[in-house]
Amino acid sequence: MQVPILCHICHGGRYEPRDTGSYVCRSCGNRATESTFPVQSDEQLVVLDGILQVLTVPDGHQVITPTRRCHAPHLGASLVLALRLNRTHPVYRRAEDVHAAEELLAVLDTDEQGPWVLSPEQLDVLIRAVDVRSALLPSTSRQHPDLDAEIRAAYLRSRGAPTA
Repeated sequence: MQVPILCHICHGGRYEPRDTGSYVCRSCGNRATESTFPVQSDEQLVVLDGILQVLTVPDGHQVITPTRRCHAPHLGASLVLALRLNRTHPVYRRAEDVHAAEELLAVLDTDEQGPWVLSPEQLDVLIRAVDVRSALLPSTSRQHPDLDAEIRAAYLRSRGAPTA
């Protein structure tokens, strides 16, 4: 869940990004830096629709932030392919995995912009879907290598593994 941060001075304006790590109030012009906004261990600062907000990130969950509009359809196509293939070749062996894949597909369909807060289970089914799509359609593995790397790193973090 996202919560916009109100200005500390005018108490009505919202902060928008100015430079890396610095923000300005839309109403009164008050300037602030990231250090001004202490967040808890289960929270993260994000900019959504040009407004600085606090995003709650439950334990074990990871945030994936797409940088291009095509990322959600790309991941959705991977999930659809894996779910279709699952009918004849077991991509997902447990009903819970199929449910997690379907749930994630619905998230990607309704929210193309993100950021997405994904559970370890959702990251697991997403990794398997991306692997299936890369194996069956090798050219797609070169389409979004940065997003693929971000998802793999998030998956490792969700499992407690150190990332490079």
